[in-house]
Amino acid sequence: MLWDAHDKSAKPSILHTEFTFRGSLGQQKFGHAGFAEYLDSVHQALGDYRCHIEALVEEGDQVFANMRCRGVTS
Repeated sequence: MLWDAHDKSAKPSILHTEFTFRGSLGQQKFGHAGFAEYLDSVHQALGDYRCHIEALVEEGDQVFANMRCRGVTS
């Protein structure tokens, strides 16, 4: 929902307000605003963007995702 639909309204229900996010290209973002900025940049760069989370791994206070993503560049 959040990734594919570009629906940022879901952030508060699934993401901590002070979390750190590192995107697949190494960009590090902080909190809801940083994540929203990253999400916007992905959708701006790739048309018909889709993301499938294949696995989530939790280690202490960190969570890692194995994701398969696709999109079309313009």
